[in-house]
Amino acid sequence: MEKLDQMRKGTTTLAILKLLVDTGEPMHGYQIAHALESRSRGSFQFKEGLIYPRLHQMEREGLLRSEWEGQRGSRRKVYLPTAEGQRRLTEELKQWQAFSLSMEQLLGLAG
Repeated sequence: MEKLDQMRKGTTTLAILKLLVDTGEPMHGYQIAHALESRSRGSFQFKEGLIYPRLHQMEREGLLRSEWEGQRGSRRKVYLPTAEGQRRLTEELKQWQAFSLSMEQLLGLAG
């Protein structure tokens, strides 16, 4: 399980972008972490110590934008992909697919 966790850390940006584009709605950090864990059927865990720094980094890189949602006292920051984030998602998905295909061929798994 630890090796899967290390692999997941390298793909967290891709996973977050894909989730936000697929849902088409703003999501807050806890909601993102829970949805990613659910999508992986529990294979990956996304702790606050990973998710929030990554969200802030992605915002600084221009991949996400944030806005405040809710009333005073119960406000929370939600995230949405930017046009640059959507472009990056498309690019990274192509790279992921090429990598996956190459690995399948290397391991003799491609049919």
